[in-house]
Amino acid sequence: MKKAESGIGIFDSGIGGFSILHEIIRKAPPVAINYISDDAYAPYGEKTDSEIIQRSRMITEMLLISGSSVVVVACNSATAAAISTLRKEYPEVPFVGVEPYINVLNHRDQFPGITKAAVITTELTGHSEKFRRLKNRIDPDGLVQHVITPGLATIVEKILDIGLNTNLRQQLHSELEPLRKLELSHLILGCTHYPLIAGLIEQELGVKTVSPAPNVAERVVDVFPAEGEGHCSSFNYLSTSSRNMEWEVKDTDYLDSLLRYSETGKDPQK
Repeated sequence: MKKAESGIGIFDSGIGGFSILHEIIRKAPPVAINYISDDAYAPYGEKTDSEIIQRSRMITEMLLISGSSVVVVACNSATAAAISTLRKEYPEVPFVGVEPYINVLNHRDQFPGITKAAVITTELTGHSEKFRRLKNRIDPDGLVQHVITPGLATIVEKILDIGLNTNLRQQLHSELEPLRKLELSHLILGCTHYPLIAGLIEQELGVKTVSPAPNVAERVVDVFPAEGEGHCSSFNYLSTSSRNMEWEVKDTDYLDSLLRYSETGKDPQK
């Protein structure tokens, strides 16, 4: 294996990790960024821990060979299932994972108007020991409610692929239905796919959403100090479902177009 010299590696089961990628590009100086979308095995939320660990090993090797010296596990399910194994097997590599920001009620000054919060996750994350330990440690009194949204990540991928049509809006409405009666002020997004349609979720539920992406990006900058002014204008992208498994260079305009529902919930292309 080629020794990594520099660069930030990021992976997820799909494009959900773009919410993390976007924040890293905003905060990091211009460095090489390599993103692997494991579309061939998506979604991770439906896979077993052993399957996710196997895929995470393979993708970590690919990122290190590509020149990445820090690896961001930009997926809550993969963080829960695999990051401990990766840290043991690659002790020289800094790994940055993703966890839901459950600590909102202890930082009310950061979230004006917060009265009641819940966290939504995939099934794999929600049933993982890592998540249960996190929830019990930070929220021992159970003030933050937990709701599993098993189909939401897939709905997000479809919305970003073909746009928000009537059928997908109905699917989104049904998936979020269990949350309506909770009368929440804030909703913690426990999957990196969810911030990609944060604006739509806020419209549907009348809540403020809380994404882990800014905190993850800050952690990446901490463990990957680099000098330079400005920000990256492009990143390297590889999908495991592509025929030749070759890297493509994509500019940040492509990323911005996919994040069209993240802030306002509106598609500027329509």
